[in-house]
Amino acid sequence: MPFSTDLNWPQHLLDIFEISRNQNTSLDSRYYGAYDRLLNYAVVEGSFTFSLSRQAIPDETSPQDAVDFVVFMVVLNQEQKPVLIAEIKDDRWANTPYSRQRADTHMRQLYGQMLYKCAIPWLYGLSLLGTSLRVYCGDKDTGEVTPHYVGRPHVDRVLPLDFLEVQWDLDILSQDGLRKIQEIVAYIKAEAATV
Repeated sequence: MPFSTDLNWPQHLLDIFEISRNQNTSLDSRYYGAYDRLLNYAVVEGSFTFSLSRQAIPDETSPQDAVDFVVFMVVLNQEQKPVLIAEIKDDRWANTPYSRQRADTHMRQLYGQMLYKCAIPWLYGLSLLGTSLRVYCGDKDTGEVTPHYVGRPHVDRVLPLDFLEVQWDLDILSQDGLRKIQEIVAYIKAEAATV
């Protein structure tokens, strides 16, 4: 059954995520293999139009720029232009306001690097904290990225514990998560066909 008509994520894919989740490690990389399979299954397989690639850029929010990189995945069209970006972090990133703020900053960095290169009008971005998903969308013509940036409520105070807390409230492996990814992939494939 093709991904566009799936009613559920394939059980084998869910098994891969369960194994990744249960690894006794807190490394962000534990989900890379699972998301490689998910993105290949949803976008790339059965087509020579797209490819999936792992990329890295220096993390501008870290004082150790020389060694701290934001690693992300990008789906590219045949001309090697981005049509989808995904940043993958461990589940623990959803637990603190500072981690959530940093994850949001990373996504905005990726848009700064990728949006102007996008092959289609909108560049979707998936911020994944474990299986918690926040969907971003950048408009290539205007440069606007949604959801809009939310700054620190008070520059002289620590972030409130609930800062950006509900922004990653969609589980990508849920029915709603499946439908959202199907919607994004349908848009990408339709737009890529007209380029």
